[in-house]
Amino acid sequence: MRYRLSFSNRLVAAVCGSMLSTTLLTVGPGATAAQAADDPNAVALDKDAILAANQLDEPQWYKDNIPFVDTPDNDIDDVYYYRWSTYKRALRYTVPGTGYVSTEYDVPIGYAGNPYTALPDATGYHLLDGRWLHNQDYAGDYLDFWLRGAGNPGARNFSEWITSAAYQRYLATGDAAQIKSALPHLIALYQRWDSNFTDDITVNGTQSTSDLYHQTPVSDATEYTETSMHSSNWFGGGAGYRPTVNAYMFSAAQAISKIAAMTGDSATATQYSDKAAALKSAVQNSLWDPQRNFFMQVYNTDSTNGTLKQTRTTWRELMGYAPWAFNLPDAQYSSAWKYLTDAKRFKAPFGPTTLERVHDFEAEQATRNHANLFSSSTASNGQYVGQIDFDDSDVTFTVDAPGAGTYPVTVYYANGTTGTSTHKLVVNDDTANPITVSYAPTGAWQKFSESQAVTVQVPMKAGANTLKFAKGTSFAELDRITANPYFNYQAIPAVQKHDDANCCHWDGPSWPFQTSQVLTGMANLLQDYPAQSYVTKADYAAMLAQFADLQHKDGKPYIAEAANGDTGDWIYDGTNFSENYNHSSFNDLVLTGLLGIKPQADNTLVLKPLIPSSWDYFAVESLPYHGHTYSIRWDKDGTHYGKGSGLQIFQDGRRILQSATAGDTTVNVAAPVTPTQPARMMNVAANPLTAEQDWLGRAITQPFPKAFASYTNTISNGPHCHSGQACKPTTFDAPLRATDGWIRYDKTPDDRWTNSGSPNATDHLGVDFGAPRKINEVKFYTYDDGTNIRVPASYSVQYLDNGSWVNVPNQTRSPATPVADNANEVTFPTITTSQFRVVFTPQAGKFVGVTELESWYPETPAVKIVNKNSNLELGIAGSSINAGGAAQQQTADTTPNHQWKIVPAEDGYYKIFNANSGQVLGISGASRTAGAVALQWGDNLTSDHLWSVVDAGGGYCKIVNKNSGLVLGVQSMSTASGAPALQWDDNGTADHLWRIVTDDGSKPFNS
Repeated sequence: MRYRLSFSNRLVAAVCGSMLSTTLLTVGPGATAAQAADDPNAVALDKDAILAANQLDEPQWYKDNIPFVDTPDNDIDDVYYYRWSTYKRALRYTVPGTGYVSTEYDVPIGYAGNPYTALPDATGYHLLDGRWLHNQDYAGDYLDFWLRGAGNPGARNFSEWITSAAYQRYLATGDAAQIKSALPHLIALYQRWDSNFTDDITVNGTQSTSDLYHQTPVSDATEYTETSMHSSNWFGGGAGYRPTVNAYMFSAAQAISKIAAMTGDSATATQYSDKAAALKSAVQNSLWDPQRNFFMQVYNTDSTNGTLKQTRTTWRELMGYAPWAFNLPDAQYSSAWKYLTDAKRFKAPFGPTTLERVHDFEAEQATRNHANLFSSSTASNGQYVGQIDFDDSDVTFTVDAPGAGTYPVTVYYANGTTGTSTHKLVVNDDTANPITVSYAPTGAWQKFSESQAVTVQVPMKAGANTLKFAKGTSFAELDRITANPYFNYQAIPAVQKHDDANCCHWDGPSWPFQTSQVLTGMANLLQDYPAQSYVTKADYAAMLAQFADLQHKDGKPYIAEAANGDTGDWIYDGTNFSENYNHSSFNDLVLTGLLGIKPQADNTLVLKPLIPSSWDYFAVESLPYHGHTYSIRWDKDGTHYGKGSGLQIFQDGRRILQSATAGDTTVNVAAPVTPTQPARMMNVAANPLTAEQDWLGRAITQPFPKAFASYTNTISNGPHCHSGQACKPTTFDAPLRATDGWIRYDKTPDDRWTNSGSPNATDHLGVDFGAPRKINEVKFYTYDDGTNIRVPASYSVQYLDNGSWVNVPNQTRSPATPVADNANEVTFPTITTSQFRVVFTPQAGKFVGVTELESWYPETPAVKIVNKNSNLELGIAGSSINAGGAAQQQTADTTPNHQWKIVPAEDGYYKIFNANSGQVLGISGASRTAGAVALQWGDNLTSDHLWSVVDAGGGYCKIVNKNSGLVLGVQSMSTASGAPALQWDDNGTADHLWRIVTDDGSKPFNS
């Protein structure tokens, strides 16, 4: 939600009859985001020039919010600022009481399972990037959405690392009170994963003592992996104990333990520390393949797994690096990283592949006939097969293929003769058509190397294939073969139609989601682990630069869903669907990885930069950390910025460190502060639910607030290519798309209203609330395409007053004249109206467009709801935070359990949120029957969560449920603490009357 500067420190008192019709104003100084430094040497970057060069709309938003970065790598800088624009465009204002969420796609999607197109699988990235914004409500609202709000029921729809990211966010913000208040909700989320937990799993026929979490690949956000394609259900099958979900749960347990210790709850701290230790041990003992030096999945007993049940996979997938993103593995497992930079495994020119290109099939593990097994220090896995010297000698490998085709197979061998030797390769017992495999001489027996290899093309059928290497001419020894028919199988479309119908296969493409995870893990390995020889700082810098290079299209910064790692072409890139795909990280990788800013729980700032040794400079300014603002600058000899040499760190404009080197650094910093924020505002015009129901062709269940216009463009302005659907012409210009919560200025995808083609001299865009609402600010964001849709020549804000449209009095405009592709804000004294509109006068011969229309009003504070009959306060039994917690009257206290937030909702009704749980007041089973009990529930948008507050005189009101029409009361008119709250016919009894007061209980509340 946005902020407005406060006007008074006085609580405005009024009776319940005027409740929800006047405002409560609070005070507080404005947020201190990105202020000018006191020391002129603290500022070296021209922020206006940077924003102009990157062509970022609404530049003030970036100046108020983001850390500014400057490096010698222009690609990294360009993508850094581009990715802040993708972050901004994915911020979606939902409804009062919920605020902002972050979305992955630029359009609504039908499979989200949560309101407002929110998905949990990439929420960790959104929180990690969002922690670096000065306005912490963007990430804070989204965290609350999953922990307490409307997203809570769907927080488990995909694997998630929300808890770990929440703790990492705390390390950056320093807001201990916030993270401690979230502890019960984080524990509740952790416990919801219990249904995916298995004790003493069996691995390759041996029962272990490992207790691990299982997940399907598709619920791990990775459909069509080799793991699932080996099962009977390529899309949804292949469930097992995966390195990803277990690393997430390990990090969640660690975070909960640390937060519990902060609260003084040593028992919970120990309990979850033990859970983390057990998970770490189980991952290392059961998911680590000692032969392949990698973390693998173990299949569980799901019916789709067939004979694979309780076996460990034998192929490396990029997800095997996920444990390092959370610092899970011990140092001895670092050998896995050698495969990342191996072009035969994961390395590709534009980013690592999601599956290794080839798998190893060891000769000693193949079926041997009349051939012998030997040891050699140069052989893969230490052994090889030799003396394949007789007519009945052979070595048979079994290689699975997803479909019929010809696949490359590479054979690693030794040929100690002086001439070429051969084997006959018989595929699937086709003895009539053997393939001749020829081996050039290698100079010695029993010695093997990567160069001693030959590749042959082998026809295979779908399923298991036998590859029998039989005696040919002369002699050869076999070390291993490598092949992977699954690599990129059906993954890359022959022709890119931009309809996204081919998406998504994670059996080879380069996927920003996992690339981000790998880079996080590599940074942790380099910054937090003992030195190792597998990857270096240079590898990190090169891979991040490679990632930046990938994020381009047509010469401009761009990101879609996935790319061909060899060509850099975006292969999952549906028009008006997957552009600017917000499903990965980049900015946190720059700040914490490349520049090495490692947030801490104590009063220190730690730098462990991974910059290339050739870099003589870099700078980051306006960096929020622990409630302060920092500038960090490296200028080796002082000539680049002209502000002093070496490494300098400024805190709130004052230099606190200067060093001649840019190596690992720890500096003491000021204690965390929580900047006092001005009064929070709520956008009462937003209606994202209706917009997505319309987009997805569903029935409209929330007609108000309803956007309307005098004229709307009716001509199709582009295709709509939703995932898995054919493209079809779609008219995007619609009033409701100007109140869907998204602010975007680009042409693709379209998210706006325009009056293109209108014959009118003026046109208007407005909102019908469906009931009287208070507003004191209107804000609209112009859409200007530079040709036919242009910023208006003028405009006026009007409201409906007794059936007539009149200009809002005393309008104050910022800026004074309309601006293109930017916010236009109008403030005025509070009015009460059921409708408002903005009347636009276009430029001569042009039309006007609006990407978002908002009406703001100060958010209502927490209140107590006191029963007249008993004088007891409404609360939730046991201070429960769980859905279904019973509402009851309780003895007065000062806990959040007795605090409620009453916020405007659709159709003139209100939602009543419990401050402790974040859940809404509703009726059990959405019953319409008198006597049905009241309870709290996740905000799943049902009508029993909507209430009207009706003045009953004398400072009391009735709270009436929309769904049933019945009033909130107390069972049997009881005056006892603990008596249940329920709905009943309005029979005039005193228990149906409630007093709504401010937190201290002394004054009636006003909204």
